[in-house]
Amino acid sequence: MILVKIEICTLHVPVFSDGSHARQDSMEVSSCNLDEHCRCEILKPLERRRNRERQRCLAHSLVGTPNYIAPEVLLRQGYSSVCDWWSVGVILFEMLVGHPPFYAHTPIETQQKVINWKSTLKIPSESKLSQDSKDLILRLLCGAEERLGVSGASEVKNHKFFASINMDGLRKQIAPFVPKIRYATDTSNFDPVDPDKLRNSDSEDLMRRLDSKMENGKHPEHAFFEFTFRRFFDDAGHPCPLPDPNSPVYV
Repeated sequence: MILVKIEICTLHVPVFSDGSHARQDSMEVSSCNLDEHCRCEILKPLERRRNRERQRCLAHSLVGTPNYIAPEVLLRQGYSSVCDWWSVGVILFEMLVGHPPFYAHTPIETQQKVINWKSTLKIPSESKLSQDSKDLILRLLCGAEERLGVSGASEVKNHKFFASINMDGLRKQIAPFVPKIRYATDTSNFDPVDPDKLRNSDSEDLMRRLDSKMENGKHPEHAFFEFTFRRFFDDAGHPCPLPDPNSPVYV
């Protein structure tokens, strides 16, 4: 896991070699794939777009990219490449703890947690993280001016968390775990998913709340509510508000 993390840091450097910054949504867990040698590859935007087109059903996820967006981006305060080191911190938290640090059931709730990170960021005591890993997380998930990486990737790679890693020829080293892949489309390394558990009680509660907003079973703003494509943000970057159920509906 530590090797995967340091490879993310290493791969992150060329993206900004020209002084520019990538789109904020380029740094998230879904962008990081492992090849047959257990080496981390960050998908290019076109590859990610093609993957999204192949897996459009994922657009129904209640919590998406907002988990990885830095607060300065959400607040539209102006941002630089430093915003992506926030995303690296979120990925590190998720890899060590098992869930995103600002998890919520809706994108707007996630955004609110990210913006209020000073009070919402908590490292669970039961996760039993080392002091170095806690320090790295907290130095990545902080204000842009104080964030680790503001002076370059070497700042992150020199952190004590990576002290045991030999940075020379990193991608030529044998990974501590190499998955057994029998053929190109082998998915045996992924846990099976029970389709009956895909819709949990939380999502059912949300559906009931949405149903209560509908009039005569029809929603005026989402006529195709179960359609496979649904935007997370429909109104200038903000979730499209649900109408007042008592307001008139014009057809």
